Amino acid sequence: MILEELRQRGVVRTAELARRHGVSPMTVRTDLAALEGKGDLLRVHGGAMLRERVAREPSYYEKAARNLDEKRRIGRRAASLIEDGMAVFIGNGTTTIEIVRALAERPPVGIKVFTNALTHATELAEIPGVEVYVIGGYLRGVSFAMVGSLARQALEGVYFDLAFLGANGVSLDHGITIPSLEEAETAAEIVGHARKVVAVVDHTKFGAAAHGRIARIDELDALITDREVAPGLARDLAQRGVELVVA
Repeated sequence: MILEELRQRGVVRTAELARRHGVSPMTVRTDLAALEGKGDLLRVHGGAMLRERVAREPSYYEKAARNLDEKRRIGRRAASLIEDGMAVFIGNGTTTIEIVRALAERPPVGIKVFTNALTHATELAEIPGVEVYVIGGYLRGVSFAMVGSLARQALEGVYFDLAFLGANGVSLDHGITIPSLEEAETAAEIVGHARKVVAVVDHTKFGAAAHGRIARIDELDALITDREVAPGLARDLAQRGVELVVA
């Protein structure tokens, strides 16, 4: 139960665990010590967190090879939300690129797609009938995302019906996060320009948290993930006004 809660929240507190499960704090601390010995978590003052909570940022190509089937299903489900005539933002990432590829199979009519990812813009440009707008800025080579003050300035006066954002970590307590503070600032700006914000992440991102927060969980409208999602997550998200969509 401790590990399940860690995967959902990223951090657990000793006192809260003891109260919730009707055991003593000493029992919880003993269990945390045993789990730390197995390498499952890292104890911190007052509780514990997942060891992978803050990790180095993998390259775009490293991430692209991971959980590809799940990302494709998520991408197709996300693309199905895009209707004719919409203005849509698709953020950078190896899950969000699958939205682009799903659009290529059957693009809605008259849509405008905005992106800050060079990888995405290149593939979007090949889809007939899709107007493509690229948000410019400082180019981060590790993710091929354009970020920073120039990117945020380019968003002035621009609004979207839908914004799709990827993430490296999803935690009920810490929100959706990525390792780069500059990318997080740019993505956070997007949140304020969209009528509906949808996070697209595979199940491995739950319970982790990186350095830069894009949004609190309750700032999302929906979260699309794969079938390996932990039981109970739909309830926890619904309590925060977020719809969970399983692809």
